[in-house]
Amino acid sequence: MQFSYTTNGAADGNFNKYGNNEVSVSGDVLTVEIGDSDGDRNVSGVGIYELKLSNQNLENAKKLAKLLCSPKDPTSDVPSTDLYGAMCNGEMRSSYIRDFSRPVAVKISDLVDILTNVGVEYGRKVVKLDLFLDSIDREKDGFLVSFRFANGGDYPIKFRTPDKWNTQKGWNMDILAVNGYRVGGTGNDDDQLGLALAGKLLADPKQFPDEEINLAPHSYVVLKMKTHSIKKFSAGTYDLNMSAFMNMEVTGIHSNLLRVDFHSDYKNPTRITFDRDYPATPEEREQWEADHKARMSFQPVKPGQTFAEDGLYRAVQMSGGVAIRSLQLTPFKAGDVAPTDGVKMFTESASGTVLNGRAQWLWVGSAPTPVKQWSADLIDGTQQRCAAGDVCPRTGRWLARVHSGDWNYRYDLAGIVTRKRGERMPGASGDSRHGGWEWLGA
Repeated sequence: MQFSYTTNGAADGNFNKYGNNEVSVSGDVLTVEIGDSDGDRNVSGVGIYELKLSNQNLENAKKLAKLLCSPKDPTSDVPSTDLYGAMCNGEMRSSYIRDFSRPVAVKISDLVDILTNVGVEYGRKVVKLDLFLDSIDREKDGFLVSFRFANGGDYPIKFRTPDKWNTQKGWNMDILAVNGYRVGGTGNDDDQLGLALAGKLLADPKQFPDEEINLAPHSYVVLKMKTHSIKKFSAGTYDLNMSAFMNMEVTGIHSNLLRVDFHSDYKNPTRITFDRDYPATPEEREQWEADHKARMSFQPVKPGQTFAEDGLYRAVQMSGGVAIRSLQLTPFKAGDVAPTDGVKMFTESASGTVLNGRAQWLWVGSAPTPVKQWSADLIDGTQQRCAAGDVCPRTGRWLARVHSGDWNYRYDLAGIVTRKRGERMPGASGDSRHGGWEWLGA
């Protein structure tokens, strides 16, 4: 008996882009190779398992071998690009599972799942790489995450340190992240926690002078990395797991474990309690806004579209392939509809030129946010305006306003200053002619 079944991570024409899984049998020995456990909550890590088949497991393997030698169905509508190879009547046949009728393909898939689970649960770990989250500590400039890579197999494994992984968006992008949900939460956005680690700083770079991790068989390594949150989250207790999408190399045995996609054990998440929301301090808010602004820079809100979240937005008008941006920021709330008529605002160049016409909108920062509903007091770090002579509440550029009547004012384009949070704003407090300052973004 000889056959193999391989999930086709090469469906886009590039071998092993996503991490392949394979079930194969030679004689009565089952080999299960897991290069992608991302979509399977019952399997964690990646690796190769071997098991000598007997009893019902052997019978299931024989059934699968027979099904893989079924006649091809030219009318098949099976969408799968999975591959198979099987010894049929003394000849090796190899093709796509979509060659078979849907009923046959379903039976094949069920048996593959059964044999995969049996091999992972009872098989010998020939190659095995796992990921474990140990702790997350809050620091002034973000979070310190402690975690382990563990080699539970019989062969050495090596890969680059995560601070050197490729974080450019695309097929070759590497991922190392913490994700999870608040215990007892409702599942909304604030009840989810996510931390990105790939490309971030190692707490101790000297730990790996060659920028490479070499894991001997049956050993582990503890890493600590500094990062900040991908998104806001609420205080509470969270069940957390880690995931990785990376390159690796196994020494001493041939395998397809080159590009792998896996997670820690979903059945045993790490439970961590956070005593306050994120962001909760002005420093955390500045960091979160900088990250969120970068992410949102690829998601402009076009005229007539609905704003997905509250914020201060900058108008952007495209002209001849060039983006012309507004100087001032406009607050919008989630659910508001972006203006479909023209907007008229000074351009970012502060030359006096006016942006005039339909515009898209880019998120720049948090809009003024009350401490609690109906309160006149704002959460520190969300202010859009500041009086002359007061302490600057928000790092960035500020535009001077000058009173031009009882309740009117005009902008002084010559009066743009840059201040850090905590510094004193120019002008004298109580100056009746000074209309204060308006935040233009960091």
